[in-house]
Amino acid sequence: MSTTVAAIAAEAFTAVAAELPDVIKACTLTHVTQGTYNATTGSYGETTTTATGRALITTGSSSEGVGSATIKDMFPNYVAGPADLVIFLEGLSMAPQENDTLTIGGVVRTIKAAGDIVGAASFYVVIAV
Repeated sequence: MSTTVAAIAAEAFTAVAAELPDVIKACTLTHVTQGTYNATTGSYGETTTTATGRALITTGSSSEGVGSATIKDMFPNYVAGPADLVIFLEGLSMAPQENDTLTIGGVVRTIKAAGDIVGAASFYVVIAV
């Protein structure tokens, strides 16, 4: 058994999915990078990068946060709104960033804040609307 954060997160998500199949959802993270300016068209090119993984939307996700940790505890400079969702992500090949989109079950949400749990670059918490 591996003891990396990525392996532990994957095992935890797999175990939860086995017992509660509707809790862990497949997700797609989409990042758009602005390219160079095209003087002929008057617009910038864009490059879209996607990564798939798994998501856990916290029960009763709201501006209250998770357990005893509030959104303000996790993201001190973020002003939480009533539609904000706290979502844990694992299995992604790229880190989520502010303004990326996250698609879960056909619903597209915009990431407003993102954090790398324990700095491992494999398990993330995001705030999305």
